Amino acid sequence: MENKEKNTKNELNNESKDIQKPASVGKRIIAIVLLVIMAVLFGIFIYCIIFNQKYVIPMLFVVIIFPILVYLFIWVRKVFNKSED
Repeated sequence: MENKEKNTKNELNNESKDIQKPASVGKRIIAIVLLVIMAVLFGIFIYCIIFNQKYVIPMLFVVIIFPILVYLFIWVRKVFNKSED
């Protein structure tokens, strides 16, 4: 009887280790906001290509640089905040 209880406890401990913490709500909201911003930037870029040739190059610059800046921000945050994640 004791052996079965120990096995059950060990299985529960192993299962709890396998379960990962879900991403916080704040991180999900930030991710959704950044995706919306990227979609708007791409929409404006496509609009500039189709209708207005004047702002194509600046919008191309923004569409390329914005994701790079977001990636650098995340990378620097992870470098300086080693205790989290």
